[in-house]
Amino acid sequence: MLKVVPIALAIILCISNLGFIEFVKHSDNQNEIDASIPRNHLTQNKNAQAATINQVQNFEDVTENPAQEDKAAVAQREENILRLYWDNVPNAVKYEILIEGATLIAYTNGIEIPVSDIGAKFQVNALSLDGILLENKIPIREIDTNPTSLRTTTEFDKMAYPPIYPVYSWIPMNSADHYEIELIKDGKIIRRYFTDSNPQDDNFDFYDKTPVLDEGEYFWRVRALTNDDEPLTNWSEKSESSSFEVKHQIRFCALGDSITHGGGSISVPPSTVLYNWETYCAIPVKNLGRSGDTTAEILERFDNDVLPFRPEVLFIMAGVNDYRAKILGWESVENLVAIKNKCHFNGIKPVFLTPTPINPAQIRKINFIDMPPDDWQEHQKFICNWIKAQEYFIDVNEKLTDADGNLMENLSVDGLHPDADGKKLIGETVAAWLDNYLSLK
Repeated sequence: MLKVVPIALAIILCISNLGFIEFVKHSDNQNEIDASIPRNHLTQNKNAQAATINQVQNFEDVTENPAQEDKAAVAQREENILRLYWDNVPNAVKYEILIEGATLIAYTNGIEIPVSDIGAKFQVNALSLDGILLENKIPIREIDTNPTSLRTTTEFDKMAYPPIYPVYSWIPMNSADHYEIELIKDGKIIRRYFTDSNPQDDNFDFYDKTPVLDEGEYFWRVRALTNDDEPLTNWSEKSESSSFEVKHQIRFCALGDSITHGGGSISVPPSTVLYNWETYCAIPVKNLGRSGDTTAEILERFDNDVLPFRPEVLFIMAGVNDYRAKILGWESVENLVAIKNKCHFNGIKPVFLTPTPINPAQIRKINFIDMPPDDWQEHQKFICNWIKAQEYFIDVNEKLTDADGNLMENLSVDGLHPDADGKKLIGETVAAWLDNYLSLK
């Protein structure tokens, strides 16, 4: 049982909407899945994608100095706030924070906590999906007291190239109703987004569904809003980790779905390099992946998303969302053939990667993703066989598959997306192919 929480903190926590800060009790059954787990941040809803695209506004004619301090009247917090930030722990789905006699849970690698004593002692532990301790007493990178702006968690500074579909992520504010996000290019606001207005939702990231293609210098920022759209915080500060530069003429690019786009362990978005296979490839590869795509959708966006970069080599990994959605293997191959033809027409060398397997038992266990059809392996095999007959291919499926033809359970929390070790296997396999390719040039 939790110890008695100091009165001031208890009142705050009882009357406030804490979003991602929640009290938890330790279950006697450590294998019981926490029912309060957030949605799977790696599986993108198509209807939500369309709504996001419809919401985007273009402010190309609006000029503003991004460095100018925000002059909006930011609501004053009456409580003391302690904000902690730490590095992601591989395979951790959530984090346990022990502070002032309370146990809190966060699904990001940071948390804002209302406290009675700003100097309160605390401890942060990394947990698996079912509450098993993965790392005790995680080192804290940053401690902020009574912050007036949000802390972003994107790692664009650690990426060789920015992805064309950025994901913006931050440490959530416990009293925010929703968030406002702006993308700024060369000193001009070019996009503005608002997250869903739902205090109970797990708002700590936002998938941009409009590709960032034009060359230039970019950065993004976010602020918290009330339900009346009044600012609760200043804009987040510009930093190397929230900034990126887009260039054309990239030699190696990767086209695909969420396996290429990145992210892992349910709650860690593609803005974190730990779960991106491109991170583990010693030779820089630009990420053209988009979460949730089928082979048909990848084919549809080929001209728009690939041709601006005119790559010499294009790595293509797709199909898992097809056989999950009962799309027949031969239909997937027809789309892959069309992608191959587009590559040849444009002087691009297509290198196909075998699509990754899935683990139905793990999917059923966590209940986050629609169950695949019983014959999914048959259609995956059809796609893999076609790929292995191509002039250039890389077999990553073999490295991720168990004796029953499923995604190895130890490589994926949700049964669909390979986590850090799985992405490392993919990245190193691509790197080995590239080493051989470059040695023959």
